[in-house]
Amino acid sequence: MKSKAYSYIRMSTEIQLRGDSLRRQSEASRTYAAENDLELVEDFKLEDIGISAFHGRNVEEGSLGRFLNLVQNGQIPSGSFLLVESLDRISRQSSVAATTLFLQILQAGVNIVTLVDKHVYRTGSADFIDIIQSVLIMSRAHEESKTKSMRVGAAWENKRQGISDSKLTRMCPSWLELNGDRKSFRLMPDRVEIVRAIFNEASTGKGSYQIARALNKVCVPPFGRGDLPLRISSRMD
Repeated sequence: MKSKAYSYIRMSTEIQLRGDSLRRQSEASRTYAAENDLELVEDFKLEDIGISAFHGRNVEEGSLGRFLNLVQNGQIPSGSFLLVESLDRISRQSSVAATTLFLQILQAGVNIVTLVDKHVYRTGSADFIDIIQSVLIMSRAHEESKTKSMRVGAAWENKRQGISDSKLTRMCPSWLELNGDRKSFRLMPDRVEIVRAIFNEASTGKGSYQIARALNKVCVPPFGRGDLPLRISSRMD
């Protein structure tokens, strides 16, 4: 019987999903399994989309953690292969945490294949060089993520410090609008009047459906990207 292979795909942002990352990782797994006479288990969805490995969320609450539980419970056959694009798909935690996870997978009886270089880290026979190499790769990935996190945090802190001079976003309640100088918001009188009318009606005991029906009757358009009829019930319930 062929050994089973499981393709693990992780990307930290859904923007990558809209790009080429998902196709690239999936295709590389299929190609490797075919070339190495492995049975790729494609009905087992082993994906962590929009989940970062920097804090280990892919293990704590993601598909990789679910996979490890199945391995430990004997539901994933010993000698199976976990196919990953590179080791930083598994973890971007500190070198200690990342190495512990790496060794945990091997000790559970699962081989790890990094598709970028087609290197196989074999369960029960990973040599010292393999372990050192894995530590270096995952340590570098952690430092990259840590640096990126610090830069992004510093950038947002700088924006918050200057919030009195320039607003961070155009997003605001739909009865407001950002001024051209981005320093303040202005009221939109026609919408303000509608919002006040809605609250006045609600204060008299009228329900959201009754209020929406009355506004639809006089063809009051919804705010934003909605279409008639006005559906206040979904906003007020």
